[in-house]
Amino acid sequence: MNADDGPDTLGAQLAEVARLREAGDLAAARDAARAVFRAAAEAGADDIALEAGLACYALDLRLGDHVGMLDDGALLRPRLEASGRRRDLGDLLRRMVLSACELARFDLALALAHEACEAARDQADDRELALSLAALGACFERMGDSWQGERLMSEALGVAQRVDEPYVRLAVLNNLCAVCIGRFYRMRGVDDDDALAAVERAVVHAQAAQALLPLLPDPLFGVFVDGNLGEALLHAGRLDEAAPLLQDALARSRTHGFHAQTWRITCSIAELEIKQALPREALARLDAIAPAAIAARQHATLIRLHQTIYRAARDLGDTYRALRALEAHERLERERATRQLRAQSELFVTRAETERVRQEALAAREHAQRFRDEARRDALTGLANRRDLQEQLPVRLVAAAAQRRAVSLAVIDLDHFKRINDRYGHALGDRVLVAIARLLREGLRQNDVLARVGGEEFVVVLFDTPPALALEVLERLRHRIEDHAWQAKADGLAVTLSIGVAHAPGYELAPLFERADRALYRAKADGRNRLVVAEPAQA
Repeated sequence: MNADDGPDTLGAQLAEVARLREAGDLAAARDAARAVFRAAAEAGADDIALEAGLACYALDLRLGDHVGMLDDGALLRPRLEASGRRRDLGDLLRRMVLSACELARFDLALALAHEACEAARDQADDRELALSLAALGACFERMGDSWQGERLMSEALGVAQRVDEPYVRLAVLNNLCAVCIGRFYRMRGVDDDDALAAVERAVVHAQAAQALLPLLPDPLFGVFVDGNLGEALLHAGRLDEAAPLLQDALARSRTHGFHAQTWRITCSIAELEIKQALPREALARLDAIAPAAIAARQHATLIRLHQTIYRAARDLGDTYRALRALEAHERLERERATRQLRAQSELFVTRAETERVRQEALAAREHAQRFRDEARRDALTGLANRRDLQEQLPVRLVAAAAQRRAVSLAVIDLDHFKRINDRYGHALGDRVLVAIARLLREGLRQNDVLARVGGEEFVVVLFDTPPALALEVLERLRHRIEDHAWQAKADGLAVTLSIGVAHAPGYELAPLFERADRALYRAKADGRNRLVVAEPAQA
């Protein structure tokens, strides 16, 4: 390609990049994109150079070429900064973070992750903050600190739940799953209870991510999520569920040329074969991918590869092979620990520093939150409204699901409220609603959720309250309303409630709400002023 090529020629060659990518020839597509980038840069065709650069690093990601990701990213970054495409720049920085982690270049990874967090904090951008906190959490997990990694990832999930973008939630959930799996590997054989709890959390996070896949048709997302879910199910002992999921993810990964994911999923299938007492088949499978994986120099993948080879060789009684794999694994772990210490020393990244970044990010979020509070509060009663419930409750439900904690959701409706408005006027009706809100709040704990979600409809969510006790609480609320001195407000005024309640398990907000709502309709049909419990969620 000549530097004199005009925009039309360069544009046609950029279209050829897209054609090669659609045809599945990712390596050829990347070579073509790099050629377009060089020629466009020399010709001063900045817009085409930028698009070609974006195509390069997207293809690096799919090929699992982390060296290429850092090289192409370094060339693309100044062009994105000059273009003002802030979100594309944030996306690039975060992917460079993950590539640097894969190559154990933790100094670079931490510098880029902190830069991304600072930018998100300055811009008070929840989308960027969620993804950047997840990238920072990935740094700590890859450096061996799964505890700090999971904490940062959980914080990222809390932010992501407020962002109306499935990609953000899926990315954070998938990364949180990977962190929990990493914790499993570190604790396996050291604290098996901790390891099992971590992998059970990984299953929950991966299933939540999998539920979002229909909204994101990119095949890479499906391979990532299904591969992680299969790996988590495998180590949770659910082999019959893990096997078909891993085989299908591996087939799709090979079809699309996703090399890095192919290697990782292959390791998971080898672990499955080891559990099935097929160590010889597992070792043959690992030997088939070892040369390419070693040549790619992906640190985390190599740790996993040598660890699995060790387990297969040990089960075969091949002591020499097992010892060689164990030595290679230990060498990589020592290298990771050394690079971690060096990176933290050079960049002064300590837990206190991480906490400072976290606190600054929280302060920025709270500053932005003040401008959104009015839209998330019910103007009449001061309670949370439906929007606030939909933004805040999923985060707490995810946390409750991870630990299988008790949750009860009740939908409450005032009986014959239209008659009150018609007989006494809307002004009195409003006073009744305000009084109802106060009486309900006074009968609940500070940690319980109370929201007004419709004209005369309220929602109560009780956490960490066994179902029998939750029913007692709700019955007390019903009697509290019925027995209140309503006639002091107007002669003949009486107010009662109908309540439908649903208990977890079944931690997703929409199905939980629907079950409670159906129970409420039965309470209305049965004569009102009563509580009805929903049927248990179907498995």
